[in-house]
Amino acid sequence: MSHGRKVHGERPVNETQEHACIEIIVRRAAFLKKRAQLLKRYAGKFVALYRGSVVDHGCDDEELAGRMYERFGDAPFYVGKVQAGLPVYELPSPNTSR
Repeated sequence: MSHGRKVHGERPVNETQEHACIEIIVRRAAFLKKRAQLLKRYAGKFVALYRGSVVDHGCDDEELAGRMYERFGDAPFYVGKVQAGLPVYELPSPNTSR
């Protein structure tokens, strides 16, 4: 028996997961709020925000995240690419031929 809340149908969400989702939303909002300022110095690069401040940057998001985990452990941080517009994700369409 699950004691978690249900979101989007079948997926249970407990308070810890819900808190983590809220934290991600808050950190992304902080990143977007600083975007104009970040573009002047970090355009095209990834930045890592910790407690609202840029603490590292680089060209590879995975390397940057690795450095953040080494430095801060499991503490919450945000890594985002600094670009003028919102990111566009291209996904392959499923094979629809029968």
